[in-house]
Amino acid sequence: VLSEVKPEEKNKFIKELQKDKKIVAMVGDGINDAAALASSHIGIALGGGVGAASEVSSIVLMHNHLSQ
Repeated sequence: VLSEVKPEEKNKFIKELQKDKKIVAMVGDGINDAAALASSHIGIALGGGVGAASEVSSIVLMHNHLSQ
C-alpha cells in the first residue's frame, strides 16, 4: 500500500510490480491518478473523482467511502 505518492512514482511502482508478475490494483479519484489507473490490472475510481479517472478504470465506485 502506497499513499501520498507523485503520479510518475505511482506508474513506475506499478510497472515494477508487474515485472515481478504481481497483479496490481490501484484506487484513485483524480486526473493525477489516471495513468496509474490505466496501467494497473484493476483500476478503481472513486465516484466523486474526475472523469479521466473514471474513464480509464475497470471499476467505478459510486461513493467516495468504501463503507457506502
